[in-house]
Amino acid sequence: MGGLSEYLSKVRTAVTRRNGTQVAALLDVTELAQGNVAAKQGAGKKKKGNLVLKDLNELKSLSEAQVEAKCGGALGSLDSSFGDVILACALCAKLLKSGDPIGAYDRLVMGVQPFIDLFRAEEETWVVNPLHAMVANIRIVAEVADEALKLKGEKPEKLENAGNHLMSCFAAANRPQGNPDKRLATLRIVNSLFRIYFKLNTLRNCKYLVRVVDTKKFVAFSNFVAGDRVTYKYFVGRLAVFDENFEDAERHLTYAFGHCHPTHVKNRRLILKYLVPVKILVTQSLPSDLLLTRYDLQSWYAGIKRAIKTGSVREFEKALNERMEDYVEAGIFLLIEKLRVRVYRRLLKRTQIIHGLFKPDKAVQVPLKYFVRALQWEGYACDLDEVECIVANQIYNGYVKGYISHKSGVVVLSKKDPFPPIAI
Repeated sequence: MGGLSEYLSKVRTAVTRRNGTQVAALLDVTELAQGNVAAKQGAGKKKKGNLVLKDLNELKSLSEAQVEAKCGGALGSLDSSFGDVILACALCAKLLKSGDPIGAYDRLVMGVQPFIDLFRAEEETWVVNPLHAMVANIRIVAEVADEALKLKGEKPEKLENAGNHLMSCFAAANRPQGNPDKRLATLRIVNSLFRIYFKLNTLRNCKYLVRVVDTKKFVAFSNFVAGDRVTYKYFVGRLAVFDENFEDAERHLTYAFGHCHPTHVKNRRLILKYLVPVKILVTQSLPSDLLLTRYDLQSWYAGIKRAIKTGSVREFEKALNERMEDYVEAGIFLLIEKLRVRVYRRLLKRTQIIHGLFKPDKAVQVPLKYFVRALQWEGYACDLDEVECIVANQIYNGYVKGYISHKSGVVVLSKKDPFPPIAI
């Protein structure tokens, strides 16, 4: 296996040839940070014989001064900024191999400003892929460093710091010198920032980025690669769920799912975790059994689906309790709770149908005590006052057309379309 000198020779050749794809692969330390020695798939897949940082076992035995000397000697002919970037990545890799992700992150970010200077100075787009590699390095190494800080009982702060560095990268990419297509680097950076802000639960920071992307001066959305567009729509859809803008969420998540390649099953499943309940709420569309089976989501939504179809409060409570921790972790517990009104509505409709069979002349005048009994039969302990409140809310929100006669203890339903299509 080749050593650091061979690696640096490959870097010099790739930079001289302005081969952005190869330079990006040579800068990558993400697999090393994650402890994953398997070759990445897709754009990051390395060709046979392509020596990368994770393969350099020599780094562990060299001192930092020796690494710096070798980098300086081999890359002296290149722009000094690029030499600083390579040195930062090499020292980061050395410290990762030595089991010091905290020190690795501190070394890595020393290459951020030099890379920004390089990105601004270069006229052509070959620097876009290397910038993407640096952005991924910073985020992933920061995550690993924070985990190490937690184990030491210290405050995790590297990921927040990484967000600041990535904002600097975004600013440079959004106002580039030279070829305007260098701005195509921006959306990948935005997605990395989304990942950071979601992990830190600082979602308010996402809104500035959304406003920038939505401006007319920003790069046309269709110009970005499909993967970046899908990821962006996925996160913006989740943001809309958080803000309870469910129609926007449905639109963004539907785009993400529709443009995500069918072979990317894992990513499509992630999207569906949010899209399925949003679709139920906004469009009243229940997922097919085939869809839930194909994407291994039966345990997430099959019970919810059955509850809504049958009006079974018992089934709904069971499904909710079985997956409560997952729903909370995914940030969709309150969204799932909103589906409860669908269950109540269906149960009330079934109660009205049965009542109408026995008293067709008073089919639209349903005694509330029947709904109380239906709920109690479903294992939901309630009294007449609570049921009256449930039905009143259904009427107020437009889920049911009618009125309550408090004196008679009856809900009088509209003769025409008492259970109209629900608008959000």
